[in-house]
Amino acid sequence: MVGSAGSRAFIVMKTSHQCPKCQSRRLWVVERAEQPLCDGGGTNTLRVASGDVLTGHTDDEGPPLETVHAGTFETWTCAVCGFTEWYARDANEALARLAAHPWRPKVRYVDGEATGTPSW
Repeated sequence: MVGSAGSRAFIVMKTSHQCPKCQSRRLWVVERAEQPLCDGGGTNTLRVASGDVLTGHTDDEGPPLETVHAGTFETWTCAVCGFTEWYARDANEALARLAAHPWRPKVRYVDGEATGTPSW
Protein backbone atom coordinates (compact mmCIF):
# COMPACT_ATOMS: atom_id res chain seq x y z
CA MET A 1 0.00 0.00 0.00
CA VAL A 2 1.18 3.48 -0.80
CA GLY A 3 0.22 6.34 1.49
CA SER A 4 1.13 9.99 1.53
CA ALA A 5 2.69 12.24 4.12
CA GLY A 6 2.22 15.76 2.87
CA SER A 7 3.55 15.72 -0.68
CA ARG A 8 5.72 12.59 -0.24
CA ALA A 9 4.47 9.11 -1.05
CA PHE A 10 5.55 6.20 1.13
CA ILE A 11 5.22 2.42 1.06
CA VAL A 12 4.06 0.57 4.16
CA MET A 13 5.73 -2.84 4.51
CA LYS A 14 2.88 -4.35 6.49
CA THR A 15 0.41 -3.93 3.64
CA SER A 16 2.65 -3.87 0.54
CA HIS A 17 5.02 -6.64 1.65
CA GLN A 18 7.81 -4.52 0.15
CA CYS A 19 10.59 -2.53 1.83
CA PRO A 20 10.17 1.22 1.22
CA LYS A 21 13.94 1.74 1.43
CA CYS A 22 15.37 -0.89 -0.95
CA GLN A 23 12.17 -2.37 -2.52
CA SER A 24 13.05 -5.91 -1.41
CA ARG A 25 10.16 -8.29 -0.75
CA ARG A 26 12.21 -10.43 1.69
CA LEU A 27 10.87 -9.49 5.12
CA TRP A 28 10.93 -10.74 8.70
CA VAL A 29 7.78 -10.34 10.80
CA VAL A 30 7.98 -10.46 14.61
CA GLU A 31 4.45 -10.64 15.97
CA ARG A 32 5.44 -9.71 19.54
CA ALA A 33 8.72 -7.90 20.18
CA GLU A 34 10.55 -9.02 23.30
CA GLN A 35 13.69 -7.99 25.15
CA PRO A 36 16.01 -10.10 27.30
CA LEU A 37 15.63 -9.94 31.06
CA CYS A 38 18.51 -8.29 32.94
CA ASP A 39 19.55 -11.58 34.56
CA GLY A 40 19.60 -13.35 31.19
CA GLY A 41 16.88 -15.78 32.29
CA GLY A 42 14.31 -15.38 29.55
CA THR A 43 12.55 -12.51 27.83
CA ASN A 44 10.05 -9.78 28.63
CA THR A 45 7.39 -8.47 26.25
CA LEU A 46 8.21 -4.98 25.01
CA ARG A 47 5.19 -2.79 25.86
CA VAL A 48 3.97 0.41 24.22
CA ALA A 49 3.63 1.93 27.71
CA SER A 50 3.15 0.79 31.30
CA GLY A 51 2.18 2.63 34.43
CA ASP A 52 0.25 2.58 37.66
CA VAL A 53 -3.29 3.92 37.80
CA LEU A 54 -5.52 4.60 40.78
CA THR A 55 -8.14 1.92 41.39
CA GLY A 56 -10.26 3.95 43.81
CA HIS A 57 -9.92 1.17 46.39
CA THR A 58 -8.86 1.61 49.98
CA ASP A 59 -6.50 -0.91 51.56
CA ASP A 60 -9.48 -2.94 52.84
CA GLU A 61 -11.07 -3.20 49.38
CA GLY A 62 -7.92 -3.97 47.44
CA PRO A 63 -4.74 -2.28 46.30
CA PRO A 64 -4.99 1.47 45.62
CA LEU A 65 -2.88 1.12 42.46
CA GLU A 66 -3.01 -1.20 39.49
CA THR A 67 -0.26 -1.60 36.91
CA VAL A 68 -1.58 -1.19 33.37
CA HIS A 69 0.37 -2.51 30.39
CA ALA A 70 -0.60 -0.93 27.07
CA GLY A 71 -0.25 -3.19 24.07
CA THR A 72 2.69 -4.88 22.44
CA PHE A 73 4.81 -4.18 19.36
CA GLU A 74 4.81 -5.99 16.03
CA THR A 75 7.83 -5.38 13.79
CA TRP A 76 8.42 -5.77 10.06
CA THR A 77 12.12 -5.88 9.13
CA CYS A 78 13.67 -6.00 5.67
CA ALA A 79 15.95 -9.04 5.35
CA VAL A 80 18.17 -7.15 2.89
CA CYS A 81 18.77 -3.68 4.37
CA GLY A 82 17.42 -4.00 7.94
CA PHE A 83 14.88 -1.18 7.66
CA THR A 84 12.23 -1.81 10.35
CA GLU A 85 8.66 -0.63 10.89
CA TRP A 86 7.09 -0.84 14.37
CA TYR A 87 3.33 -1.23 14.92
CA ALA A 88 1.53 -0.96 18.24
CA ARG A 89 -1.02 -3.74 18.82
CA ASP A 90 -3.96 -3.78 21.25
CA ALA A 91 -2.94 -0.54 22.96
CA ASN A 92 -5.80 1.98 22.69
CA GLU A 93 -7.90 1.03 25.71
CA ALA A 94 -4.95 0.80 28.11
CA LEU A 95 -3.38 4.01 26.73
CA ALA A 96 -6.68 5.82 27.36
CA ARG A 97 -6.63 4.57 30.98
CA LEU A 98 -3.06 5.78 31.44
CA ALA A 99 -3.81 9.16 29.82
CA ALA A 100 -6.80 9.68 32.15
CA HIS A 101 -4.45 10.08 35.12
CA PRO A 102 -3.01 13.61 35.07
CA TRP A 103 -0.26 12.65 37.50
CA ARG A 104 1.02 10.27 34.77
CA PRO A 105 2.14 12.85 32.17
CA LYS A 106 3.98 10.36 29.95
CA VAL A 107 0.82 9.41 27.98
CA ARG A 108 -1.42 11.86 26.16
CA TYR A 109 -3.89 11.70 23.29
CA VAL A 110 -3.68 14.01 20.26
CA ASP A 111 -6.35 14.07 17.56
CA GLY A 112 -5.56 16.37 14.66
CA GLU A 113 -8.93 15.68 13.02
CA ALA A 114 -11.45 16.27 15.81
CA THR A 115 -11.83 17.51 19.36
CA GLY A 116 -12.68 15.44 22.38
CA THR A 117 -11.50 12.29 24.07
CA PRO A 118 -11.47 8.95 22.26
CA SER A 119 -13.84 6.20 23.29
CA TRP A 120 -12.73 2.59 22.95
